[in-house]
Amino acid sequence: MLKSRLHEIMEPYKGGPQSSRISLLTDIFILVCIVISCALIPLGHYYPEHEAFFWQLEIVFTVIFIIEYLLRWYAAEKRWRYPFTFYALIDLAAILPAILMLTADLMMLRTLRGVRLLRLLRLLRLIRLLKFFRYGFLIYRSFVSVRIWLSYITEQYRLTDLKKLFITSMLIWIAGANALWFTEAVLLEHKGPYGSYWQSYWHILIVLVSGIEDKEPLSLPGRILVTALLIAGICIVGMLTAEIVSVLVNRINRSGRIAIKPSRTKLERHIVIIGHSRHLHNIIVQLMAVLKDRHYILIVNRRADETRTDGSELYKKVMALPGDILKPAILEQACLDKALRVIILSSGRASDKPADRDNHTLMKTLAAYCHNRNIPIVAEIRDLQSWKYTQALEDVEFMAAFDFGVRLISQAVLNPGVTQIFYELMTLTGDSNEFYTLPVPDELIGQTFKQAQLHFLNMDKADITLIGIDRSTERQPNTTFFINPAGQKNGLSPPDPVLQKRDNLVVIAYIRPSFAKPRKEDLWQGRIL
Repeated sequence: MLKSRLHEIMEPYKGGPQSSRISLLTDIFILVCIVISCALIPLGHYYPEHEAFFWQLEIVFTVIFIIEYLLRWYAAEKRWRYPFTFYALIDLAAILPAILMLTADLMMLRTLRGVRLLRLLRLLRLIRLLKFFRYGFLIYRSFVSVRIWLSYITEQYRLTDLKKLFITSMLIWIAGANALWFTEAVLLEHKGPYGSYWQSYWHILIVLVSGIEDKEPLSLPGRILVTALLIAGICIVGMLTAEIVSVLVNRINRSGRIAIKPSRTKLERHIVIIGHSRHLHNIIVQLMAVLKDRHYILIVNRRADETRTDGSELYKKVMALPGDILKPAILEQACLDKALRVIILSSGRASDKPADRDNHTLMKTLAAYCHNRNIPIVAEIRDLQSWKYTQALEDVEFMAAFDFGVRLISQAVLNPGVTQIFYELMTLTGDSNEFYTLPVPDELIGQTFKQAQLHFLNMDKADITLIGIDRSTERQPNTTFFINPAGQKNGLSPPDPVLQKRDNLVVIAYIRPSFAKPRKEDLWQGRIL
């Protein structure tokens, strides 16, 4: 138990139920230590008088990294193999130079040649920067979130317009102060309030900001110039007031509605929901229950800006993009090339026939699919007659609520109460069992499905129930499933199939099983959210 908990804390934070806030805080602490320890090298060069203090800090950071290394080694699943892994070698290389320097000090090897060697070892401490590879995904995801947040804040508060206004005001201020000083100095030989160069800046600032002529120029050209600056100051203050009022009015008008995606904000690693239905709120609730605040959700439909919130933090990372996804401009604004998932809802007027709604859904699906064929797409259809038109898009997952309802009613007739079981399994929350599709562990390859079931039942530290096998091909993933295949004699699979390396297991578990941790490639490419 201690080992698994320690492994959870020391592994880089990935979010989700398999990671905790302690893991995130640990990552941040280690990152800060790496940055400060590397900054000690240039500080020691520029401030040699504090070299003794910097060396003491270096010892402290080295001890921290040694403890980190030992804890990771203890928490590793295969301890004998851990020292030879890529990240373990990087961690060792990061602390080895400081250990050698400390050893040299203890052995009193500070000869002239030894001092030069130690200086080289100090430079080798830059290897510590390689430790950032371990936290690459965390840093990348944080960078994306900060970039999106800054872009959103910039457009929401019109910071671009305010920046232009500020630059214009600065130029008018500097040009006006210099022009007035030059006029007064040349014509009046440094007499009057604008005869002093630096005082001219102060007087012109009062003229621009307050609109009050604090000091009167003595020359006629100076008076004309101050009058022009007074008018410019009134315009600047008026434009600034208009910008502030515009921001306040927009916030009041948007109160109770989701935020509109700014045109210049480039979303990345987000989920796109195209269309609108009465299930939209529940879908957002379900997604946010699992995703938390790790990904943005973008709602795209013609009236997306009218979507209301429930006043909670649930919609903190939900944005609206009003418009038709069939238009190229809206398609580009949705940033589908950087999205992780696309959900297409069956939307339309109440008087529309199901077939007409499906036609719109198919057109939207085709537009999203042609824009990015590598993104998983889930589309909702209403009429079962539309299934024949979906066969051309094999990579798109189409769902018909009516078809599910018919099958569930048939199940409920034979097994009363089964609907509650389906309800629990299909509900996404932060503390419920979920379906997971996982690669077959190495120790189960070659064993039968029944033997694999017994393997998971005998695991005391994890509650995992094996229910099926995913034997889909790489060309058509997530298409061929065998649920409880033991005893099947339909020709599609042996009575008790033998697990192969290319198979995936379908399990029910409270959290993602630890034997199948998300690979960094799957996280980077968005296969796992």
